[in-house]
Amino acid sequence: MKRHLILLVSTLALLGSSAFAQTVPDRINYQGNVKTSSGPVGAGTAVTRPITFKFYKVATGGTAADVLWTEIQQVSILDGNFSVLLGSGSGVPANTNTGPFQAVFANTSLYLGITVDVDNVPSNDTEITPRQQLVTTAFAFRAGVAAKVDDAAVTGTMIAASAVSTAQLGANAVTAEKIATSAVTTTQILNGTIGVDDLGTGSVTTAKILDGTVATADIADSAVTTAKQADSSITTAKILDATIATADMADAAVTTAKIADGAATSAKILDGTIATADLADNSVTTGKIANATVTGGDIAPLTITDAHLGTNTATTVENLKIIRGTVTGEGQLIEGKGFTSATDGNTVKVTFPAGTFSSIPTVVVSPWNTSAGYPQYVSDITTTSFRSTGAFSGISGASRQNFTFIAIGPR
Repeated sequence: MKRHLILLVSTLALLGSSAFAQTVPDRINYQGNVKTSSGPVGAGTAVTRPITFKFYKVATGGTAADVLWTEIQQVSILDGNFSVLLGSGSGVPANTNTGPFQAVFANTSLYLGITVDVDNVPSNDTEITPRQQLVTTAFAFRAGVAAKVDDAAVTGTMIAASAVSTAQLGANAVTAEKIATSAVTTTQILNGTIGVDDLGTGSVTTAKILDGTVATADIADSAVTTAKQADSSITTAKILDATIATADMADAAVTTAKIADGAATSAKILDGTIATADLADNSVTTGKIANATVTGGDIAPLTITDAHLGTNTATTVENLKIIRGTVTGEGQLIEGKGFTSATDGNTVKVTFPAGTFSSIPTVVVSPWNTSAGYPQYVSDITTTSFRSTGAFSGISGASRQNFTFIAIGPR
């Protein structure tokens, strides 16, 4: 169905300058008349129809990139006449509007395309041709004067005294050339704003430093060298207590004469640093050895020979190892080292680390505590373990009992 659109009034009510963004409306009043081959749309009775408005860069055709703005409005049409405010419609999902509506009018070539959905069946409607070009009205030419501002049209005589404030100045707009010689005085400089980079090399001399104002924080680390200190100027009063570290002392500087009597306590001696050579002969007595601290590893190996034995001893000498312990009927270790214990059926199994005995040891077990008075048996003796169990008098079978043991065997 062929449709005609007659443009009655088109008013552009936008300015490009952001300075007037709060006073100039951001809509365009647009009026038109639409007819079909059957006559005006909404003849005699107003109808509401969707109308799509598109702004293009080109007069005909074009790609998606040539579409600047797309919106759709539900418009009341009576006898073909309608009136809308462009810029107040809804966006069309298939098109993306970028930026504000005013930005459309930054383009010098601008065309308006209109599609009227006369029968409420969008697929039947095509855009009315030709597209309408938006051009400048007579007095709008005067707006071109604003473009001259960027061409140095505003002179000093046009600016009122004191009219330019900080807000009007761009960042870094005031350069060194714009500041008169000697114009910057103490009152113009904000306290604490002159940094190291602002000072010329060698500009701060002794005369510029107030006596007594150089504090510790002003002196760089390691800046005061030996050459800067007068001979004998560092006295005890100048040395902070507890600040002399090991690195500050020369090797062998601390002699016996410098160590107060009784000052070298256990806390001052580094663990593990006293060697055999530091101990006087026969200085370590039984009273100096903590109870139960001497382990098998602390005892040097010793082969017992005939020379160590008295008379009437066996002629064959063995290098033996003894392990003893106390264990509950639940396999819990009460006392002893060099073995582990655990229940195993109706027995308690004692296990030695591999290599403890070179051959099967001799094991003797005895009742202990509440199991006293009951027979205690040992069985399954190997180089790494044995089993112990007890039996009640007159009762067949066995049960686990508390016991002590001694295992003696060759190393």
